[in-house]
Amino acid sequence: MARDAAKQLLDELMGRERNLGPNQQQLTLDWNDPSVCKHYLVNFCPNSLFTNTKADIGPCNLVHDDYLKREYRSKASKRERRSFEDEFIRFCQAQLNDVERKIKRAKQRLETSQIEKIQSQSTGLSSFSEENQEKFNALTEKIEKLLETIEKLGCEGKVEEAQEAMKLLDQYKDEKASIKREHQSGHWIQHKVEIGVAQEKQMEVCDVCGAFLIVNDVQQRVDDHLMGKQHVGYGRLKTALDELIEKRKHEDTSKSDDRVRNDGDYDRGRRDKRESRERDRYRDRNRSDRRDWDRHKRQRSRSPELKRKSRDRSRSRERHRSHGNSNGSNK
Repeated sequence: MARDAAKQLLDELMGRERNLGPNQQQLTLDWNDPSVCKHYLVNFCPNSLFTNTKADIGPCNLVHDDYLKREYRSKASKRERRSFEDEFIRFCQAQLNDVERKIKRAKQRLETSQIEKIQSQSTGLSSFSEENQEKFNALTEKIEKLLETIEKLGCEGKVEEAQEAMKLLDQYKDEKASIKREHQSGHWIQHKVEIGVAQEKQMEVCDVCGAFLIVNDVQQRVDDHLMGKQHVGYGRLKTALDELIEKRKHEDTSKSDDRVRNDGDYDRGRRDKRESRERDRYRDRNRSDRRDWDRHKRQRSRSPELKRKSRDRSRSRERHRSHGNSNGSNK
């Protein structure tokens, strides 16, 4: 694995043709060649982020070349770019999903251990308190009964028995006082335990890489963690994924705006054409109406003359007939 990582590093620094002689032909690759790392073309290769860490996913055996990256960015079509970006997004999302599950498990484990610690401490203190409480209650009951006995013996004049009972009463009182002192000592111990728990190093889980951290740790260790490979690697993955998704949203929004604008232009063009056709039909209709009106006017203007000519022709025919008849009678 270390050898593969070293080979990959040399390929990135010196190129894959570093071992070729001066007269040997260099290998030519296109950016869409299967041997080229698509993740590196889009942004970076995630395999190089976690080298020699617990999150190491192994070396990438594909080609990482800055020239091919520039070729990809200048020549790849939108469809090809989107395909490569989709693959990069899926890979980054899978890695981040894994670390999210790791963070969730770590937080659950930390919460469970803290609950168990609190329960064990409270169980020990509560059992000690209950035991003393039982002794204290029993002695209180004995003292009350003994006081009644002493009072009864005094009334009966039994002085010596009353004195013996008084000695026993003092003994019970001493035991009760001892329990009180022990109880107070227990409270003091509990207080010390609470202080110790409060002063104990509290742990937390890093929300970026899932590592366990000490709350309020010294700044040097905090800085070392923040600069560690896993923390930086997962942070870079998340940043790259967020930027790419935001870029996609911006592109989709721009595309939607262009589509709306084009649809508006198309609708406006259709509306203009429809209005133009309506204007043409209106002009044609007006032109036809004017022709009909002009024809009607001409016909009306010619009607008296036609009637006059018709009357003249009728008179001429009548005169011709009457003249013919008169000639026939004369013969």
